[in-house]
Amino acid sequence: ETIPFNLQRLREGMLNMGRLVDPLIVDDKHYMVVDGNHRKKVLEIIKCPNAACQLVDYHAPEIKVGSWFPVSKIINHTEINGFKPEAVDFEAGMKAIDRMEGTFLYVRKTNGKKECFLYDSNERTVEGVISQQRKFIAATEGRDMQYVADDRWEEYLNIGYAVFCRRIYAKDEIIAAAVAGRQMPPKSTRHVIPDRSIRLNLHLGWLSESPEVAKEMMDASLKRRLGESSIRRYTEPVIVLY
Repeated sequence: ETIPFNLQRLREGMLNMGRLVDPLIVDDKHYMVVDGNHRKKVLEIIKCPNAACQLVDYHAPEIKVGSWFPVSKIINHTEINGFKPEAVDFEAGMKAIDRMEGTFLYVRKTNGKKECFLYDSNERTVEGVISQQRKFIAATEGRDMQYVADDRWEEYLNIGYAVFCRRIYAKDEIIAAAVAGRQMPPKSTRHVIPDRSIRLNLHLGWLSESPEVAKEMMDASLKRRLGESSIRRYTEPVIVLY
């Protein structure tokens, strides 16, 4: 699922530039969009019939799955309509999340110590937790909510944010949801994909042609750029400013 604000901002950016900057990352067996759901949605909205995709072996061990945790400086644990918080120890709360006994674990530091509250999922299945997470996020719509990578959430905890920790899904669970046509809540998954291609900068006009013409134009552009040695492979983590 997409986030309306992010979708609108991306739509404006793509139309202003007239380009699809980065390709969609797609599982080569089930054609599941691993990364790029907002880009795909924008292409659908503007009725662009084609997209540039980078196919990957989703089960390759180099591709890792994480998540994005919602964080907020102002939302209190009692302010999520329809969800009753239960005070828990942090370790016990995270174990409950992993067992799908909770939807989110609210964590905030008070006087230097973690204060934690578990929101029961009322479900014990992947489908049930996905449904409850969707309702939970809908209940925070319009509030001061951001998303941070699951490997950085403690940095935000230490500067005054409340963090909503959630379970990280397994690859087979993600594929099963996609094959069944079940969309997951926004930012449910964060994929680490080595050697992803970025900055293709393909004209939307090319992608509006027939698939054959679109591919011909893309191939010609890539061939020219390869000949100009304008491709660089980064071996270290990079920060991309959008």
